[in-house]
Amino acid sequence: MKIIGNELLMKVALVIFIFCCTFLTFKALQKPAIYNITLKNITHTYNRDVALKDVVWRVDAPYYYIDSKNSNRWDGGSYSNIKKNYYNTGDRDYGFFPLFPIVWNITGIDVKYIGLFNYLMFGISVILLSNFFFRNGNTSMVERLCVFVVSLVLPWIVIYYMPYAEALFTFIFALAVYGLIKNKYWLFFISIMLFAMTRPIFAIVGLSFVIMDVIHFINHKNPMHFIKELWLKLAPLLLGTFIVFFMFYLNSGSFMKYFESLTKYWNSNFSIPTEITDWSIEAFVMNVFAIFFILIPSSIIYVKYFMNQMRSQSTNKLPSIFSGDTEFIKSYFFYNGIVYFWGIFTYVIFFQAGALNGISRYIIASPFFFIFLFYFYSDLKEIRLKTFLTITIPLLVASLIMLISQHELEPAINFNDSGYFTFLFTLIYLFSFRFINNTLKVVSLAVLAVYNIIWITYLYNIYLCDGWIFT
Repeated sequence: MKIIGNELLMKVALVIFIFCCTFLTFKALQKPAIYNITLKNITHTYNRDVALKDVVWRVDAPYYYIDSKNSNRWDGGSYSNIKKNYYNTGDRDYGFFPLFPIVWNITGIDVKYIGLFNYLMFGISVILLSNFFFRNGNTSMVERLCVFVVSLVLPWIVIYYMPYAEALFTFIFALAVYGLIKNKYWLFFISIMLFAMTRPIFAIVGLSFVIMDVIHFINHKNPMHFIKELWLKLAPLLLGTFIVFFMFYLNSGSFMKYFESLTKYWNSNFSIPTEITDWSIEAFVMNVFAIFFILIPSSIIYVKYFMNQMRSQSTNKLPSIFSGDTEFIKSYFFYNGIVYFWGIFTYVIFFQAGALNGISRYIIASPFFFIFLFYFYSDLKEIRLKTFLTITIPLLVASLIMLISQHELEPAINFNDSGYFTFLFTLIYLFSFRFINNTLKVVSLAVLAVYNIIWITYLYNIYLCDGWIFT
């Protein structure tokens, strides 16, 4: 018990420490003297043309300052608008679900500081999810803390510093899992209902529940249990979605306002993509990593799981995430998350006309990725070096070819590709744990964290200066 308490305190301290390091790094790179002897020598920043709104210039300028104007960019501007005016300033905002701006409005926090509030929710979420999904039997506290730090400095953590809904999205799902672990269905129900009101994920998450429960039904062959189990999951998800659509109906007169907004402002229609595009090089490189090193390996894991389920003999044991069986809950949401990853990929590919934008954000800046990271780490430790290289080398070659092929985005590999390389170095670092001692683990982590934090601040500055959209 004392070890668990010490580990929890260490996690709280690390959340605060990483935030302070990120903040101080950003502040330092706002200083011309520091920027000129560091980032200026390896990359550029951006500045959007005041007159020609579609033109973004590459400039050698320090980071922007955080103020109310600079913080109201991209999706953050829409959430801020909903916070101030509800959905009364045009149909475009109906593409965003209401819970985050409602919570933001209740707190009364200025847009300049909402990032701190979001990071606080994110920090609590990651602490909860790491406590739930780490399998402590074959991991040391040093290993778990190192993986925990990795989760705090991955490139897409930048989203949790911005006025976006992902922090609330992740936090609420962590509460839902907590409700299951404590065998409190009422907490799960309320949390999933609110979860569905935060971001438009009802179809993908609902379908992932259906797929998982169908696989279990094939094994246990009890139709009443299947119906009951699935209904207990889908009911709060459907209720939360209905509440959002009803709110839109009361304000606009249309239950379908969300879909109308998507079609009108985001051209979100089903189509077979004829080319692959993206909105920025910074987003593209992270999307490439997500496709080759998250989607493909996770599909291999899921196929193996599916085959094992099909080969297993029928049993009278009725699996349920509502039984308080923590091991089953962990396993269920690990594999459920993989289905979610592929749901995101399918939606982006077929409803964005081949634009990859959003794949890595929707996958990695989600509770399902952190569940995947913490749960799978124990399995990663057991993978033999030969197997790891057999899988990784072809994926590495294919992903680099895809990076280089997009020469119109960027002529050569450079600092702007860091999103790909920070993820790659992180994967190699995690796999190498078994070969290095604790001192080298910590030293290597420090180097990796510095690189990742610089990249996070670079992305955040792109948001502030309204550069090419990476979210």
